[in-house]
Amino acid sequence: MMDWIHGFLKKHARQQAFDDARKALPRYPGFFVPKKAYREVTQWQGKEMRNLGRCSLGVLAVALRQPDSTQVQPFRRVLTCVSSLLDFTMMAQYRSHTPEIISYMEEYGTQFHERKDIFLEFRISKWRQEKADELRKKLRRQRAQMRERVPPSQRRRIRDDDGEEENDQRMELIHSECNFNFVKMHLISHFRDHIDMFGNILMYSTEYGELAPKDKIKDGWRRSNKIDAARQILSSYGRQHAIRMRILNLEFLQRAGADLPAEVVEHLEKTRPAPTPPANQRILKGRRDNIHDVVDSGRACDISPETLCPELIRYS
Repeated sequence: MMDWIHGFLKKHARQQAFDDARKALPRYPGFFVPKKAYREVTQWQGKEMRNLGRCSLGVLAVALRQPDSTQVQPFRRVLTCVSSLLDFTMMAQYRSHTPEIISYMEEYGTQFHERKDIFLEFRISKWRQEKADELRKKLRRQRAQMRERVPPSQRRRIRDDDGEEENDQRMELIHSECNFNFVKMHLISHFRDHIDMFGNILMYSTEYGELAPKDKIKDGWRRSNKIDAARQILSSYGRQHAIRMRILNLEFLQRAGADLPAEVVEHLEKTRPAPTPPANQRILKGRRDNIHDVVDSGRACDISPETLCPELIRYS
């Protein structure tokens, strides 16, 4: 979102106003006053990101003051879009969610989706930007040849018309090839379903996934021959994941009393992991003390063991 806002501010020459308003924020308990302008920060920490989320709407409103006649509607649309997303984010951090709060969140999410197209031109990728620049250069060459045959008194008007045509073609290219089709944008519409199925979202942590590259990419890179390493990393991790899932399913069936072949039981005893994880590993921790294995997780989701066991056997 901040990349989109930064692009919007740059387009309307409001970057300096945004930086000045952000650095002029007063002290407040629990609020970290920024010492650098937004453009001067090269690496963001979690504390800085949280503080930016708390003050970004107010700072943006100050930066977009006194618009001219052509900026009134875009500025109003941007403020409404950012406000809706921030309201949704703040309510998502509540420790409990009532049906009324979820209804508010759905309303904020709908408002955000209705107005997010104001940022579509800032979602353009590098190669699409190069394509748009090439299209603009081609159009300018054609117009330059045409203006040579036009009287000097009419060239300025034609130049203004050409600028509008360039902008229209660029926006047409952006709307035809750019979109908001990525996972984080899609998950907003499933927030109610996630709460109904899993309860409080704050009990789940993304820390495990954020640490995954260390084990899944760096270790895989070291074991590869450094030639076509990406394919080797994916293949190696895929095999490890499949084997580990099969072992977990067989261990679950063994604890449930299933009649497994003797060689399978012997193999499970040999491959049984140590009781404590290695020091460099992290364990995903939640706020539900009564969930220890897949059976407890199934009970929490109202899935009976009779339904769960056949699915695990089929998956294995």
